Amino acid sequence: MLQAPQQARAIATRARLIEAASTLLVEEGLRGTTTSAVAARAQVSQGALFKHFPTKLDLLAACVEAVLASLVDAFRDALPGRTPADLDARLRVGVAALWKVFRLPAMQGLFEVYLAARTDPELGRALEPLLAAHNANIQREARELLPELASHPGLASGVDAVVYAMQGVALGVFSNDERREREHLAFFERLAVHELAAAVEPEAQSKTGSRARRRG
Repeated sequence: MLQAPQQARAIATRARLIEAASTLLVEEGLRGTTTSAVAARAQVSQGALFKHFPTKLDLLAACVEAVLASLVDAFRDALPGRTPADLDARLRVGVAALWKVFRLPAMQGLFEVYLAARTDPELGRALEPLLAAHNANIQREARELLPELASHPGLASGVDAVVYAMQGVALGVFSNDERREREHLAFFERLAVHELAAAVEPEAQSKTGSRARRRG
């Protein structure tokens, strides 16, 4: 009976540490997200921090995992309560919701970690499974939003193309400019439509070819 409160406290402390690290990553960047700063923000001792996360790498990995999960939730929240029945309209709201996620401060914090992994092989290895799982979550959201395309093999590569394009643009955007935001969104919508057509076209051509062969 005594274990439950202890376990609950441990879970709460771990959550506070991850939240503190996530906040510092946004406010102070990776350089300012030190273990001492995280412990102070979470109001725990550094000893308590190291009980949960033996190394800073462990803390960063847990932080990234939590932030990625929050971004998936943010994408769902950015979608309208009732998604349009029209496929093109659904595609547009999906693109708009995804771009809104890429403009969140939390995403900018993640970018710093990604860039650090370029010269830190250990960090890169820690991030690989987290990013693979996140990509799987993104693909799942795309299939749920566009169920009529879920079986198209080109959908996954189309989603990846849009995600990577947004990531590249978001890395170079440092201020909010409504006109530029509209231009970026219009570009991503065109890209998504193009990739959607590329996903559907091979199967359509295959069916057309099959009908032609049957007629022949």
